[in-house]
Amino acid sequence: MIDLAPHNPYSLTLNGPVVIAPGCGAPLREPDPALIGAVATRLAVRHAPPEGRVRWGAVAAGVVFERLPVVKLRSLLQAEAKRWARSPLPILLSLSGNPDELSEMAALLEPIESLSGLLLDAVSEQLPAAIAATRDQTQLPILALLPPDLPGSAVDCVAAGADALVVQAYPRGGAIADGELYEGLIVGPALAPRTLLALHSARQLVDVPLVALGGVADERIAQDCLQAGASAVMVDGALYGDPYAPLRIGSALRQRGA
Repeated sequence: MIDLAPHNPYSLTLNGPVVIAPGCGAPLREPDPALIGAVATRLAVRHAPPEGRVRWGAVAAGVVFERLPVVKLRSLLQAEAKRWARSPLPILLSLSGNPDELSEMAALLEPIESLSGLLLDAVSEQLPAAIAATRDQTQLPILALLPPDLPGSAVDCVAAGADALVVQAYPRGGAIADGELYEGLIVGPALAPRTLLALHSARQLVDVPLVALGGVADERIAQDCLQAGASAVMVDGALYGDPYAPLRIGSALRQRGA
């Protein structure tokens, strides 16, 4: 068993170290609670999300997503809250916004008993304040998405109330879609070395649980992340090439006793 919030009275206990990343659960129809530790929801925002589809394109390093897809929080709750109550897995509600928006969204969650924790995303310089504002509204375990460009903010995030940190190392790149060049986040196994380095940097600064995000495409990379200091790993883009990737990774790690 893995506890991602050992100092929180609610705790956040996982049966295994594999977590489905935000918005990546759709391809996995039947997550096995013996192999999957938790599932993060689609990324929710306080107000109406940007219009238009998210452009994406394949590149040598993986896939470039123009931006992460988001959904209005109220819409997400209406569509999925009842299903969360039936889930055999811990549900992590993914939220994105500024400190005021995150505080308002956290205040809406009190009646929802099926949530096991919150995954917070905010602009780099606002993240500690966003964590503090959310903590003022809820005692649910908080996992904070650590900015890839500011590993030193790990200390401030923990001081603000984060129970665990999600270490990501997504670089930005360009791709062509519909004949136009666009900029976005690179997702793919080529990110694994960056993720390992980010884990090492974060582990030197804080002693809270770390979750690796980015490039976890197979059991070898997952094992490397765990050896580098992660308590758990998030599987994201690998799901779209292989919907059973999280189950395969979870099975291999379980056989190794991870």
